[in-house]
Amino acid sequence: MKIRDIETIKLSSREFYEQDALAVKEGAEHHMDVVVVKVTTEDGEIGYGESIAYGALESVATTIEKILKPLTLGEEVSPVNLWDKMYKSTFRLGRRGIIISAISGIDIALWDILGKEFGAPIYSILGASSRRIKGYITGGYYRQDKDIEKLLDEVKSYIDKGFDTVKIKIGGLKVEEDLKRLRAIKDNFEKVDIAVDANNVYDFNTALKVGKELEKLGIIFFEEPIPTDFPSLSSELAKALDVPIAGYETAFTLYEFRDIILNHAVDIVQADAAWSGGITEMLRIGNFARAFSFPLIPHYSAGGIGFIASLHVALAINSPMIEYHLRYNPLREGLVGEIKYENGEFIPPQRPGLGISLKEEIIKKYRV
Repeated sequence: MKIRDIETIKLSSREFYEQDALAVKEGAEHHMDVVVVKVTTEDGEIGYGESIAYGALESVATTIEKILKPLTLGEEVSPVNLWDKMYKSTFRLGRRGIIISAISGIDIALWDILGKEFGAPIYSILGASSRRIKGYITGGYYRQDKDIEKLLDEVKSYIDKGFDTVKIKIGGLKVEEDLKRLRAIKDNFEKVDIAVDANNVYDFNTALKVGKELEKLGIIFFEEPIPTDFPSLSSELAKALDVPIAGYETAFTLYEFRDIILNHAVDIVQADAAWSGGITEMLRIGNFARAFSFPLIPHYSAGGIGFIASLHVALAINSPMIEYHLRYNPLREGLVGEIKYENGEFIPPQRPGLGISLKEEIIKKYRV
């Protein structure tokens, strides 16, 4: 099969941003922007991918259309070979951010086509079985009107849906205020496991101080405590703390994760198919992490295509858990249809490829 065309579909949901608040001070959140990548083969087969575009829809789409599309048109649908070609051909343009996010979307779409060609889900052609995988829910985002009582209501809503593990945002308030929120959850829901996510906001000394307090609370992991740019400092933090350090979702490609893993900067590796380099690169990152006995727990924050892509990889590399959100986001289930879970576990798609069908009415409503 050869590639006949690549199309970008720019989607943006401002409602997502308006109905929740910033994850951290100075703002880690943007409008929910994703570029859906549609790859069509010469025999008419179609595959879909997702590139995360936080505030950069035009830049990601232009990168795909003007730089990556000419490199791939007429080529065989071979995700691994085309990933390497796209990466090597763009070395002057960067090794992180927009370039890798753009490559990610094309790569996911190519795997979708490959699965359809073989008539099997992607995880199946990668040698994995259709097992259920435990999910954890990220929440605790800040809003001016969200007091502790409302935070507890939020956590209870996740429990009512069958989940027993939550990840709560920290770093947007004074340390003691954040700890007060965590203690309230711990006191009210004894059987719930709690992780936290600082979104890179702390310096080393503050992270060390916070980490010591998190140990007392039995927090199961401390995500992105310091900026991703300092793997050696993160390594020192991991050595000094008993609470596991998780990260770094804001790293890109195997090469950056290589330095994180070799430095033992984390205890848990986190990557995302929609921006770390697609299914091809996430598989490489997961297998490299496995060689050092580090689990990879996929990150998730954007559209439904990206989540499903990471779910396929999680099955292929035997991830113990996967992240999910239940806050309002029409580009999640609204875009790809029902994402099935039961008793806090996700049920893999059974149809070929990614196993999704895009909803045209959602594309029409949120298309930019």
